[in-house]
Amino acid sequence: MTNTNDFRRYAYQYDTTYLINSFDVSSAQAAAPKLRPQEKPDKLKVRENKKLKSRSELKKEQKASFSKTVRIISVAVICLGMICLVLHSMALKNELTREISTKQTEIANAQSEYISLQSQLNSLVSISAIDKNAVEKLGMTKIKSNQIQYMNVEEYKAARKKAAEKKKAEAEKKAAEAAAKAKSNK
Repeated sequence: MTNTNDFRRYAYQYDTTYLINSFDVSSAQAAAPKLRPQEKPDKLKVRENKKLKSRSELKKEQKASFSKTVRIISVAVICLGMICLVLHSMALKNELTREISTKQTEIANAQSEYISLQSQLNSLVSISAIDKNAVEKLGMTKIKSNQIQYMNVEEYKAARKKAAEKKKAEAEKKAAEAAAKAKSNK
C-alpha cells in the first residue's frame, strides 16, 4: 500500500519543493544544525549630544556638504548631457543611414533605367536597323559599284581655290564699275 506522499515523491522527483518536504531529518547521516535562538533587540537608546559645535565647524560642514552637492549635480548634468549626445548621434546616424539606403535605391533604379535605355539605343543604332529604316522609310537603295566616284583631294582644293579667286575678281570688277558710275553721276 502506498500513501500519497510516496506517489508525489515519485511523480515530482525533479521538483525541489517536494524533495524538501519529503526530506527526513532523522534518516540523514548528519543531523541538521540547530538554529541559534534569536536575541531580542535591545531598546534603542537616545543619547544626547553633549558636545556643541562651533560656528566655524558648522560653516565648514555646510561648505563641505554644499561642495559635495554641487559635485553630484555637476556629474549628473554631465552624465545627462553625454546621454543626450549619444541619443542625438544615434538618431543622426539612423537618419543618415536611411538617406543612404534611399539614395542607393535611387542609384540602382537609375542604373537599371540606364541599362534599359542603352539597350534601346543599341537596337535603334544598329547597322541593320539603319539599313532597314533607309530602305523602308526613305526609299533608298544600297550603293552599286558603278555609283562610286573617287576624287583627288589636291585637284579638288585647286579647283575650289580657282573658283574663289574668280568670284573675288568679279566682285572687285563690280565694285570698280559701281565706283565709276557713282563718279559719273556726281
